[in-house]
Parts: sequence; structure tokens; C-alpha cells
Amino acid sequence: MIERLKNQLNEIESFIHKGDIHKEKISQKGTYWHIDHSLKVLEGIPEVLKNSNPQDYKPKFSFIKFMIMNTGYMPRGKGRAPKQVIPEGELSKKELLLKFEKVKTNIESLKTLEKDKTFKHPLFGWLNLNDTVKFMGIHTHHHIKIIRDILK
Repeated sequence: MIERLKNQLNEIESFIHKGDIHKEKISQKGTYWHIDHSLKVLEGIPEVLKNSNPQDYKPKFSFIKFMIMNTGYMPRGKGRAPKQVIPEGELSKKELLLKFEKVKTNIESLKTLEKDKTFKHPLFGWLNLNDTVKFMGIHTHHHIKIIRDILK
């Protein structure tokens, strides 16, 4: 699953070089917004995992989590991101490329985490390490599809 994230990062890097493109029929936000949001998620979650306490893990069933994690599909325009991963202000190519490099390191760090690390998703609730990495891939793919549609 980490390989999937690395491949997605390569595609995101190619999008950065195309500039900030807007197509309101597809999304109210431009490509740089979707890129920055995706990078913020990929930057933040590994940090949370690294510092997590496995004893806090309290899994419970969530129908939304079940559907998204099993289909790999996230509907557009339905989710609400926490404010810490919502891009603000003008976004530059340089800024995104710097963040991209940090995210590459963070993704690599996932390989060295203890298997009992956990992440509490605001909607899904608790995710174990494997499910968290899977979610990161699903979420990133969701935004890559939006960016691809904007660039068509």
C-alpha cells in the first residue's frame, strides 16, 4: 500500500508542474488547492501515527467507513475536512514542491512504524496502521481524480 502512495505522489508532482488550473464545472477549488490539501493529509497523518498510543485505540463499526474502505470510492462534495488540512491563501509551485519533499520522507517513515500505531479519523473513528495507510491511498486517489478532471 505504501507503493501505491509513492506512485500517487509521483502523479501529484507532475500536477504541480502544470500550474494552478481552475475549472468551476468540476470543482470550486483549483488544482493547487487539491494538491495542497492532499499533501497536508499525507504530511499530518504519519506524524499522528508516530505519536499515537495504541492503548487509545477503540474501534467501532461505522457504515460510512465500511463503504469507503471496501469500495475505495469517496463521493465528491460530501466530506468536510478538518481545518488543519484546509489550504489557506495563495499557493505557489515552490511551496508545494517543498511540502512534496517532506511528504515523500513521511511516507517512507510509515515503513518503520510499529504495527500497533493508530489514527483517529474525524468521521470513521479509529483506524489501525494498515487501514490508515489504505485510507490515505483512497483519499489521495479521490483528489487525483478531481485534478485529472480539471486538467482534461
